This record gives sequence, structure tokens and C-alpha cells, in this order.
Amino acid sequence: MNEIIVINGQSVEFEVVNSGVFTTSLDVANVFEKRHDNIIAQIRALPNDEFRYLNFKETERTAKFGAVVRSEPYYKISRDGFSLLVMGFTGQKAYKWKIEFIEAFNKMEAMIKEAKNSDLNLQSKFAEILSALKEKSNEADEYKAKYYESLENEVKLLRQVANQSKKELIYNTKLSKSEKENIINLYKSGLSQAEICRKTSRSDTAVRNAIRSAL
Repeated sequence: MNEIIVINGQSVEFEVVNSGVFTTSLDVANVFEKRHDNIIAQIRALPNDEFRYLNFKETERTAKFGAVVRSEPYYKISRDGFSLLVMGFTGQKAYKWKIEFIEAFNKMEAMIKEAKNSDLNLQSKFAEILSALKEKSNEADEYKAKYYESLENEVKLLRQVANQSKKELIYNTKLSKSEKENIINLYKSGLSQAEICRKTSRSDTAVRNAIRSAL
């Protein structure tokens, strides 16, 4: 996240690095109308401690100096580093520019906070969605298990019915000699196959087979 803010007619870039806001020694020099090499010297004169390491990040850029292109060192500077660096800059204009820099840092930090809150809200919403999906998935698994259990019970029942029907069919198609003779006599007397089935309580197949055996 970068932001350009105009201070003293200069476009000052504020950059977010690891949740911290940084400006550059180049922009500080331009706004406060200082020589950049003097700003660099002032930073390098600071104690080489943790504060300097955290708040002044040395880097470099490629720039054109007259007809020559060469690398130029500069520093990325945090809010605390900026406050320390410009502490000795005096005068009404310097005061005004310090305030504008501080307001710019405040603006960027507010944007970071807002972005973090937005991320937290999104993460919370995402967690809720995941939880709801997991709950629905569990319900679906439970429903699926019940469905398969019900289906299995239906298959068992159908098998039992089929086996029973098979037994009944075998019983109804197996006739004694006297039953066969009775069926043949009834058929010869003029009764239809359906009538014989009703009269003898035998299956259509059993009656049909008995009649065929007599033809």
C-alpha cells in the first residue's frame, strides 16, 4: 500500500512495509529544502543500534547525475525515525512541514488499521461460512447414512418378499397326481383356465402345465 501526498509542493511517497509506514530521506530532503547528502550524513551519524536498524532502512536507487547514471543510496524512514531526524529543523516553515508529515503518517496508519479490521471481519465471516458448511456437510453425511441404511433395509425386505414369492410359486406349481387329474377333468368339462385357477386355488402356471400335459 503506497500513497502520494503533496507537502511543500513536493510529491512525498508513503509506503507500508510490514505494517509500518515509511517515507524516504529523498523526500525529507526535498520538502525541507536540504541537501540529500547532508541528510544521509546526519542519519549515518546516529548510533548504530536497534533503533536505527528498525527505523532507518538503507537502500539505493539508480539515478542520472548529469550525463552519468549511477547508484545513489537513500533511506526509508519510519515515523519515529522521521521525528528524530527533523527534531533539529527549526523555523515556521519547518514546523508546518513537520505537522504535514505527521498528519500523513497518521492517515496511513489509520488506513492500515482499517485494512486490518476489514481483514479480521473477512476472516471472521469466512470462519462462519466454513463452520456453516461443515455443519451442512455433517447433516448431509448423516442424511446419506440414513438413506443408505433405509435403502439396505428395503433391499432386504424385497429379497424376503422375492424368496417368499418363489417358495409360494414353487408350491403352487407342484401338483399331486389327483390334483392334475382334477384340473384336466375340469378343463374337459368346459371351464376356462382362469375359472380352474379360482376353483382349485392353484396358480395360473400350475394349471397351464397340467392342461398341457394332457394335450
